[in-house]
Amino acid sequence: MALVCGHDAPAYGLPLCEHIRTATADPLDHYLHYTGRGVERQRICGPCRNEAAAAVTGAVCEDCFDATEGSTLGVIGRPQTVEASRPVDGTVECTALPDGAGAVVDIAPTRQGFLLLCDDGRILRWDGTSASCTEAARSTVAVPADAKPWDGREQSLRLHASRDGAFAAVVVDHGRTGEVLDLSTGTVTMSLENDGYHSGTVPFSLAFAEHAGRTVVLHRGVWNVIEAADPATGAPVTRIPMDDPASAWSGYFHGALHPSPTGTRIASDAWWWHPVGRIVAWNLDQWLSEGESAWTRDIGWSALPPCDYHWNRPVVWLDDDRLVVGGLGDDDDELVPGARVFDLGRRGPGATEDAEVAEVATFGGPDGRFFAADGLLFSSSESGLEIWDPTEGARLAAIAGFRPTHHDPARGELIELSATGLRRWMTARATA
Repeated sequence: MALVCGHDAPAYGLPLCEHIRTATADPLDHYLHYTGRGVERQRICGPCRNEAAAAVTGAVCEDCFDATEGSTLGVIGRPQTVEASRPVDGTVECTALPDGAGAVVDIAPTRQGFLLLCDDGRILRWDGTSASCTEAARSTVAVPADAKPWDGREQSLRLHASRDGAFAAVVVDHGRTGEVLDLSTGTVTMSLENDGYHSGTVPFSLAFAEHAGRTVVLHRGVWNVIEAADPATGAPVTRIPMDDPASAWSGYFHGALHPSPTGTRIASDAWWWHPVGRIVAWNLDQWLSEGESAWTRDIGWSALPPCDYHWNRPVVWLDDDRLVVGGLGDDDDELVPGARVFDLGRRGPGATEDAEVAEVATFGGPDGRFFAADGLLFSSSESGLEIWDPTEGARLAAIAGFRPTHHDPARGELIELSATGLRRWMTARATA
């Protein structure tokens, strides 16, 4: 490709408008302009903004690109949304909450049905169809009365459950406390407390997983350490080691945890100084099998591309290799709706933390919460549910007004928790 800077070198970075390229004083601040052709983008200056489509841009070499680094003024335009519409059954079934449940704060699907967390701390078992349910336990975890939001993120209660419904955890997202409960007895088996170091910046790191025929609970006790424990007793299973600050896994403030569908991998929506959001993933099965010693060998540790000042992102596994991350852009000032698909199975053996993870698809459009089922990506935003082909990057269908908050993989349903009940839609309808 011929470079407009005239240097015999590879093209680097984004195409630049002629005013940015030829500025002789300080670098010009720029807008990130999406041309509307796929995810193509370029940098243009203020004078070019009003006629962005007519801006003359060109590629330059790395040295010339670095010499033009100004500040971001914003984003103009949006990536192209590729349409591949097809008929889909948009019928959403409504199920009233059981009598006596009162205000339900959160739900957690299990293989046997639903767990409901009520505002008075009761955890109820409910099969989702009958009018009755039973109390399984009562939690004392509460949002502190003096809780202050960090960057607009209010502290709130979150209910987690093991797939078999034997254990539950109630935690304060963007807070410090939580507990694990044995639902066969209603007793608290683990009192959870993270160290409070910037805990308000992330949801409480917790997830249940299954390994070697037993359930384990993963949680963050120290800001940069994920621990695995037996939820029945609280006995430790393993943890990310703390004694090597130079190691690839140290220095991350762990956030929401996302186990892959069969539990072979896990991803943490983490961040690290200055601050930079960076999702990290590792081999969960190997870690639980080998313990801390696994970290002295290749444990499949991968770090996805960073995003300045942005984390708490939509994250979902399509399968045990492909991870989808929401938002296009490398800085929170430049983010636009979209999805990036990474294949962690392509990370070659013996790769280091800085090894490149293959980005196999990038496309505009998806926004809000992400879910995945049957090889499809589902995004739930203010406008409703949208269904995407993550390989082609195309929107297949939409259901206006349906905004699911949970995924029930056992029954193949997306679920919206409302004040009056559950609104449910079967994901299989998108593939029929």
